Amino acid sequence: MRSGSGAIAAPSWILAAIFSATLGLAACTPAATFAPVGPCVADGRAPGSYPALEAMLPGALGGVAPTSVDSGRSCTQSALGSLTSHGVTELHFAGATWSGGNDAGTSIAVLALPSGILPIAWAEEFYGFGALTAKKTDNVATSRPTFDRVGETFRIDALNDLSFQSVVVWQDGADVRVVIVATAVDPGASMASHDARIAEAVAAVAAIEPGGTQVLPSAP
Repeated sequence: MRSGSGAIAAPSWILAAIFSATLGLAACTPAATFAPVGPCVADGRAPGSYPALEAMLPGALGGVAPTSVDSGRSCTQSALGSLTSHGVTELHFAGATWSGGNDAGTSIAVLALPSGILPIAWAEEFYGFGALTAKKTDNVATSRPTFDRVGETFRIDALNDLSFQSVVVWQDGADVRVVIVATAVDPGASMASHDARIAEAVAAVAAIEPGGTQVLPSAP
């Protein structure tokens, strides 16, 4: 996967599901038709569209700033997927991506409804359906790991072409937090390293206090 706007980039099923449309966390909408305010008539994204959501993202991961940060909204049936069965007509999101190159990278996102609560069960269904119906995706597995300061989460693992990908989601107030990690399938790759990157990303989200300040744990 190559770096893209706010995403590790298509054709990952996980990344396509996150930011609605085609990350791929990538919706490609003509600039003239996308606007973050007013009636939602087109899927789209751009840096600064929803500053409050972008402020909920970590400013660094392992001391490294993200490759890209943006936010946007989705309103088409193809982008919303299974969320439409729950009456959702508009989904807001923000995402930060750390591109590792060579089919590797990490994306962290927050999903929110314009008003009200986005239930975690809806997000689990959204990603689960995307994994099972995506092309070139095999060995789909789910689990419910627990992390410090976060609690129980929902995790999906899948092999997508030459990339092993995991998505972890959990409820955070009215919103849903998302962590995505992709690791290239090669002789030097290890599951331990992949899992460590997931834990690092979840911890970075957990360290964010209200208002967008990232409080990192003290050194031992």
